[in-house]
Amino acid sequence: MSASEQHDAIASRALCQAMTYIKQCRAWCVLLWLLPAAAYAAEISLNVADIVAPDFSARGIALTLPQDGSAELSFDELHVQRHEFRRARLHCARFDLSTTEMSCRGGSLDKLPGVAMEFGYRFRNGEWRFSAQLHNAPAKGLAAFLSADMPRPTHGALDGTLHAAGDGAGASELGADLQLADVGFSDAAGLHAAEKLRGTMKLAATRSGKRWNWQGDIAWQSGELFWQPLYLAGSGGRSLSASGSFDGTYLVVDRAVAVLPQIGSVQFAAQWDVKQSALVEASAHGDDLALERLFADYAKPFLAQSALAEATLSGHADVDWSYRDGATQALRLTLRDAGIADAQQRFAWRGVNTAIEWQPDAVRAADIAFAGGELLGVPFGSAKWQVQMHGLELGMNQAVLPLLDGKLELRDLRLWRAGNDWRWQFGAALSGISMEQVSRAMGWPEMLGTLAGRIPRVSYDGAEIRTDGALLFNVFDGTVVASQLRLVEPFGRAPRLYGNLSMRELDLDLLTHTFSFGNMQGRIDADVSNLELQDWLPARFDARIESSPGNYPKKISQKAVQNISALGGAGAAAAIQRSYLRFFENFGYDRIGWRCALRNGVCAMGGVDNGNGGAYAIVKGGGIPAITVMGYNRSVSWDELVTRLKRVTQGNMQAVVK
Repeated sequence: MSASEQHDAIASRALCQAMTYIKQCRAWCVLLWLLPAAAYAAEISLNVADIVAPDFSARGIALTLPQDGSAELSFDELHVQRHEFRRARLHCARFDLSTTEMSCRGGSLDKLPGVAMEFGYRFRNGEWRFSAQLHNAPAKGLAAFLSADMPRPTHGALDGTLHAAGDGAGASELGADLQLADVGFSDAAGLHAAEKLRGTMKLAATRSGKRWNWQGDIAWQSGELFWQPLYLAGSGGRSLSASGSFDGTYLVVDRAVAVLPQIGSVQFAAQWDVKQSALVEASAHGDDLALERLFADYAKPFLAQSALAEATLSGHADVDWSYRDGATQALRLTLRDAGIADAQQRFAWRGVNTAIEWQPDAVRAADIAFAGGELLGVPFGSAKWQVQMHGLELGMNQAVLPLLDGKLELRDLRLWRAGNDWRWQFGAALSGISMEQVSRAMGWPEMLGTLAGRIPRVSYDGAEIRTDGALLFNVFDGTVVASQLRLVEPFGRAPRLYGNLSMRELDLDLLTHTFSFGNMQGRIDADVSNLELQDWLPARFDARIESSPGNYPKKISQKAVQNISALGGAGAAAAIQRSYLRFFENFGYDRIGWRCALRNGVCAMGGVDNGNGGAYAIVKGGGIPAITVMGYNRSVSWDELVTRLKRVTQGNMQAVVK
């Protein structure tokens, strides 16, 4: 037998041996032309109907073995991970086939340009190996080898190596050492995407029994990444090194180091129950972390529906945290010149310094010092509080918060966790704060008087803030009492406030000077009951204003008459300027009264009494010269009423006088 005949005979036996070991081959091969010893042909061709294996199947397979040692393998259909290649062709520059193994070197698949591969297979024990060299390989071409539920590469290129090895039981080694150039990916829902990613990625994993041990390194140089809800723009310097294991149930990170630019480095470890989708245990450690970028990039996206959605943090922190059995087991937190500020200027807390050592079953105390801040635009000063901690309950017996030129004293403050909600309560006393300073801080017209009050108890039950007792204000030489206050969803997007206001003997001279309304002398009582504000806008109330009982001077100026008349409705004919009354600067009156019941955005108005027909008296005349001011609109929208109030301050309204 010649050498060529011997080669073909060996190839024939090897192919038959190979097909014996390929147990997934359902429709057995049909040898169209197999060179026997008696036939002196130049190559061997083999057709196979289909091969089926997990995550892999092929149909219409044709193998050609030229005598130059190469091989051509073509597929009519090739399915990998639910992706289909049609008319794919694999070329091996060197193809070795014996009775014990086959191997391909210098391989290239026409559907994967830029990828040079090698693989081998031992028939007797099923051992296999695969490696690939990537040279500017399109990332999109690798989409077929990814699980269907993973984001698909859309563009960019890869350089580096891939390798895998295993046996009949499956893969036992996996490795990758890749450089990414402008790689992008996305998924169908648009919840995970990337653009122009540049960096490196290394992974090495080996299997022992059912357990995989792995280690990996990722360095991110540039590009943008969106991974719902996180968005990260690559400015360079991010990296992650990690090692761990996976046994099919638990994914364990033994040790990981994440370097975050403008933040610092964080070391962490974790165990994740993949089947239960639950964190079993974890720990994290970081020193001198910059809070501004840490909060903005990694915490704020998860707080979109909370009161912290528009907050910013500042300062630095040291953190040691451990978690197990569904709860935090220990926390060490050190804050240095830390602060938090709301973009809508609802709150701010600056210059916070503290060192907290917390454990769930231990009693601890911590000093919290701060330089100051603002609450609803009102500034407060520096203080130092001592907080007692016992598990998930925190408290202070007494604390003082400097507030403008006065102070707010807190008593019996308690903060505790109940179920999934945090709850708190305290008593408070407010003293010595001038309304002038409060007015300037809140952007209101300057008011006179002092702000003082005592609230036996303020509590938050996880859904609403409620006050027991009343809050007393001394303004305009009278008193204002706020009672039955409730604030529902205080930290939500649209909080709702309920309560009642009762004002007694307010000095009209002080009040009208404050609001440039025109001068009035006298005193008034006012009540606002069933008050409901939605997102701080009036939705419902019953308001009443009337002269206080008693004897006191009652005068009203021309300008005040005009403004009050304007509020009562446009369209009145008589004007004070066209009557003899224009010669008087001030008028006497007997009573003032005005009512508004707000429902569905409409204010149903009335005056001193029900009046006759559609008209009602807002100012009931008395003395010499006397004047009565009438209102003619019984119903007016709240928006229109607010517009009239604004026009009143412009002084362009005409009086309605009878």
